[in-house]
Amino acid sequence: MSKLVTIDSKGRIFYDGMLSSKEKASVDDILNALKKEIPEIETDIEERFGKGVMSKYNLGLILGEFLEKYDIPVYERRRFWDEIKILASNIDRKRDEGKNSSRRSFYEQCFVLSTIDVDVVEKLSWRQWQSLLDRTIIDNDPRILDWIGIQNEKIKEDEWREFLKALNEYLKNKDTQVFNNEELFDIYSSILNMNKYWLKEFKKFCEEHPKSAKIKNKTTWSKKYIKACFKLKRKMKSRIITDEICSISFKELMS
Repeated sequence: MSKLVTIDSKGRIFYDGMLSSKEKASVDDILNALKKEIPEIETDIEERFGKGVMSKYNLGLILGEFLEKYDIPVYERRRFWDEIKILASNIDRKRDEGKNSSRRSFYEQCFVLSTIDVDVVEKLSWRQWQSLLDRTIIDNDPRILDWIGIQNEKIKEDEWREFLKALNEYLKNKDTQVFNNEELFDIYSSILNMNKYWLKEFKKFCEEHPKSAKIKNKTTWSKKYIKACFKLKRKMKSRIITDEICSISFKELMS
C-alpha cells in the first residue's frame, strides 16, 4: 500500500487503489503532518540560514529524516516531494522540475545535497549545485565531488556554466576509472582552465571585433571551442588540456 496520495494536473487528490478507512486515515495523517510541519520548517531554516546553499543543505537533512520516519521507498520519492511541494509548502516553486524523475525536484536536490560532506557543499553556490544535480555527472563519476572539495578558490558562475558544458562533453562514453585521483583531478582542473581561457579571450575578441556576427552566438561558438580543444587534445595525445591546445583551438576557430 502506498502511503502517499496521487495529485493530478488540476491539483485533485486521489488515493491509490481500494483502501480501507484505516489505510486512508494513515495516508491522511502523513499529509496533515506535512502540511503542519513543512511551512514551519522552511520558515525557521530561512530565518537561521538565509536563502543560500546552507539553507538547502539543512532542509535536506530534515527531509532525510522524513523519508526514514515515513519509510518512503526510492521509487516513491518523487511523489513524496510533489506532495510536499503542492500540498504542504507555502512557497511557490515555479522552476520546471520535469514530470517523472526525481532528479530536477527541488526537494530531491536538497536531500541529495545533505548527503554530501558539508565542507564540499560550501564550495559552490546553490545555483551551481542545482546545475550539477540537474545532470548525471555525479552518477558518471562521483569523484567530481572530491575534486570540488579541493578547490581553494570560489569558482565564478560563468566559469562553472562553461565547465559543466565541457565536463558533460568529456564524460560521454568515458571510463574515468582508468585514472587515479591525481590524474583525474588534473584533467578536471585543465578543463576548468580551458573554459577560463575561453571567457577571457572571447571578451577580448568582443572588444577587438565589436561588429563580428560571432558575438551574437556565444553559446554556439563556446560549444565549438570545447569540441575543438578535445579534438586537438586527442590528436596531440595529451592527457590534459594544455594552454597550447586552448590557444591553437581559439585562434583557428575565431580567425
